[in-house]
Amino acid sequence: MVGKKVILLRWIWLLPAVLCTPVFAAEECYTAAATGGAVTFRVMQAGAPYTGTFRSFSGEVCFTQGRITRIDAALDPASVDTGLPELDAALKEKDFFALREYPRVTFVSTSVQSQGDTHTAHGTLEIKGNRREVEIVLRSQPADGKISVSGSLVLDRLQYGIGAGEWTNTKWLGAEVKLDIRATLSRKQ
Repeated sequence: MVGKKVILLRWIWLLPAVLCTPVFAAEECYTAAATGGAVTFRVMQAGAPYTGTFRSFSGEVCFTQGRITRIDAALDPASVDTGLPELDAALKEKDFFALREYPRVTFVSTSVQSQGDTHTAHGTLEIKGNRREVEIVLRSQPADGKISVSGSLVLDRLQYGIGAGEWTNTKWLGAEVKLDIRATLSRKQ
């Protein structure tokens, strides 16, 4: 009888610790697709801004309690669209994206800090086998049972080997490229 009382007292003593243990929310993951979104770029060409779009991208964005916890995204540089077919063809060649060797551009987060609907993602951006740590600021907003995510990133194309040979001269093609990202996320099944 004494042994049962000791066990009961131990359980009663542990009860507050068990009841006060936080319940961790499950991670909810969403997929991103090019439908309903866009990845656009802007670069200075001969002193004037020039824009284009990547038509194909995908990814997974995971949330816990409304906060982004991780991002794994990719875009297909073969989907580049500048409105000029001859320029699109040149961008796919060795001096620029070298699609035969490097068919994807990827971003994988290493950490994400969230404050309200603003999320600062730190991670690795890989283009043409060149990896750099970058920071992307994103905003998220629920919309019709989905989540809308948008943000931007500025990078130096020369650090990634985009524009080799004569294209390393920034007089004709600026080094700074601004990417604007907009995606609609659907809950992963």
